[in-house]
Amino acid sequence: MKKVLILYGRDNWKKSKPFKNKQYQYSYEYFYDLCKRSKIQMYRASYEWYDYEKNIFKHAWVFEGPGGRWEKVSHIKPDLIYDKTKGRMEVYYKKELMLSRYPFVNDLFFTMTIDDKFLTGLIFAKWSKKDWIVRNTEELLKYSKNIKTPKIVIKPISNSGGKGILIIPKSKLKEVKFKEEMIIQEFIDSSRGVPGVTRGMHDLRLVFVNKKLVYAYIRKPKKGSYLANLAQGGSLIIVPKEKIPKSVRPIVRYANQVFESYEPRIFTIDLMFDKNRRPWIVELNSMPGLYFTPAEKPSMLRMYAELLEIFKRKLEIS
Repeated sequence: MKKVLILYGRDNWKKSKPFKNKQYQYSYEYFYDLCKRSKIQMYRASYEWYDYEKNIFKHAWVFEGPGGRWEKVSHIKPDLIYDKTKGRMEVYYKKELMLSRYPFVNDLFFTMTIDDKFLTGLIFAKWSKKDWIVRNTEELLKYSKNIKTPKIVIKPISNSGGKGILIIPKSKLKEVKFKEEMIIQEFIDSSRGVPGVTRGMHDLRLVFVNKKLVYAYIRKPKKGSYLANLAQGGSLIIVPKEKIPKSVRPIVRYANQVFESYEPRIFTIDLMFDKNRRPWIVELNSMPGLYFTPAEKPSMLRMYAELLEIFKRKLEIS
């Protein structure tokens, strides 16, 4: 049986179970069972558990046993690594060392490109608000003069899940504290909604496996927030493909042209529509989540089937 390991961020090996959220756990268990039927054993491990001298994972979680349960295992040598780590230079360096021994999905350079918000803003300049990199309050005040909107968006260059993002009035810029380089850009007023789909503040996420749009959904922020990420309390509504505005098609075509040489590739495009109903790219993401609610099961099954096919092709399983 082939081994695929999902690589993720920092974790405590001593904890008694891998997940706190039962719905999140259920999604992974469903996917792992699906893979096992195709003779693929799935594992989960933090990049911190990798032994760079022996080139093995000292620890990992596996879902198996009578009735299905999570167990701790040791000394794992996977046939393939599915990368779900966050974008930090320290982690990229360690993944490059792993890459000398194990194949990755996605390609590491593709991941680095996709997860760099400043770089993707340059690649997709036609559909992106201009960014400025700022490192301190002085630079923040200097470059914010180029932004005409009363509110300003400040965000980390590579974080995901809405972490570290600030949307504040320009009058409060002196209160911002810096721990790392950030980018700033104009605030997009998305209050008119997605044309033909929904009203109100939103973002629209398109999820791709290679050129194929697997599913799409609207994320709406909770009351009093501008951040629609699920990790920030946003809500999710699946959007049928036929209802996706035609105005995003040039963006999709261009993305597939730019990234054509990276296959397989799994990624998302997050968009907002301004008051004139023009689409703008908010960010791209190389690691769409594997968590789905029960209401999203049809989308879950489509996504899992596509991932399984990628694993089978990489592992040469017929």
